[in-house]
Amino acid sequence: MDRDSKKLFHKVIVDLLCLGSVGFPVLMFYMFGSPYQRGFFCGDESIRYPFKESTVSSSILYTVGLGLPTLVILFIEYSMRNNEQSRYSLLGTPIPNWLYSVYNNILWFLFGAACSQLTTDIGKYTIGRLRPHFLDICKPDVDCNNIINKTKYNEDFTCGGERPNKFTDSRLSFPSGHSSLSFYCMVYLALYLQARIKTSKYGMARSLAQFVVILMAVFCALSRVSDYKHHWSDVLAGAILGITTATITVSQMINCNNKKKIFKRIKCKD
Repeated sequence: MDRDSKKLFHKVIVDLLCLGSVGFPVLMFYMFGSPYQRGFFCGDESIRYPFKESTVSSSILYTVGLGLPTLVILFIEYSMRNNEQSRYSLLGTPIPNWLYSVYNNILWFLFGAACSQLTTDIGKYTIGRLRPHFLDICKPDVDCNNIINKTKYNEDFTCGGERPNKFTDSRLSFPSGHSSLSFYCMVYLALYLQARIKTSKYGMARSLAQFVVILMAVFCALSRVSDYKHHWSDVLAGAILGITTATITVSQMINCNNKKKIFKRIKCKD
């Protein structure tokens, strides 16, 4: 293995280790996480809403949120391919510059998504805020008609609802995971388009695309309130988290790519 191949091989190993070091705790939270057991007041109207199915399901969120930016990156990087000599090789096989750029940009995207999700999970499991539909899901064995329980902070109770698989989830309201991930993915995509494509003739088309993807994130976030999945403050916190993570990730990506001289912007002639 030549020197360039070794450097690229080491980079891939380090990149995957970094991604795994953030992604693995997310998996552990999903499999074994136990949220803080917060109590409730019988008179708390913010947790008395009925349970509704999600307008934007988790499968749609992950498919569109992770898939759309990935496809756009693939399309743009492939469209920008040229006949320049490959700067990278692995095991003696030249790697096209556009393919390396795809790998580099998508790895940054996935790393930021994992960071956003891990931060969200830490908040969810540490705070254990009750969702707006908590009482409908849990149906605690507490007699709220009892005058003592009406003003008491009830901590010693057992859920007796018909959806035991939702008991843990009903305690994971803050911050909103749908909001943080959707805003991360769509803001990342909007910033990627801004950094990668410099247009004058078709600048409005790029702005329209950026507006549409941000609007998708806004719709996803607002649906979490109308579906009684989150309180408005959960959604706001999730959106801020996603936007902040996307901004930092894109800034770091651009900085690293500029140092390697592989990040050229598309310039369109008027």
